[in-house]
Amino acid sequence: MCRPALLICAFLVTLAAGGCGGLLPETGSAPVFYRLDYDPPPADCPHFFDEGVRIREFSTASPYDRREMVVLKPQGEVSFSGTYQWVATPGKMIAQSLERDLNAGNLFSSVSMGGVPSLAQLELTGRIYTFAWKQFEGEERAVLKVEISLTETAGESSILLHRIYRIESPGHTERKAPLFAAAMSELAGELSLRLQQDLCSLARGEGE
Repeated sequence: MCRPALLICAFLVTLAAGGCGGLLPETGSAPVFYRLDYDPPPADCPHFFDEGVRIREFSTASPYDRREMVVLKPQGEVSFSGTYQWVATPGKMIAQSLERDLNAGNLFSSVSMGGVPSLAQLELTGRIYTFAWKQFEGEERAVLKVEISLTETAGESSILLHRIYRIESPGHTERKAPLFAAAMSELAGELSLRLQQDLCSLARGEGE
């Protein structure tokens, strides 16, 4: 069977017959969906913000503004897998994962998500620039590049934090959808940890 990152197999008969195949199988196969699956990284911080934060769904640059898994080939070629897909767009999955992780910590007085106005005085926004399985010479890697900003919305808006995170997985010799899902899940966990560390540094001196 496939790895735990597998969330939904639309037709179990097809999965049982074919197993977890290559990332770009023949067209016409039943769709299989994956989610980001990782444990919230421990990021205890002795400092915190007195304000609450609202997380907006991250925007996503093309060609990652879709649910199909994306493979970047040499010479700039881009391929999509109609069979192997994410349960949501990368921007939504990353934002939801960060909401969960920040709720599990103590960096903010409250953490919410969505476009509905709230009492939160801080807003976390981001943009996905790369969310792909990329071919290098002789190996394949998951690549994640995200721009994230923390903005104070009360009064005159001001940017408190602005970072661009680029993370790559170790190389693999196979191009398999379960490998991609597991590798991208690890990168999402690493992104969450780095962001929380940067937020902790920013909060230093604002409260204990």
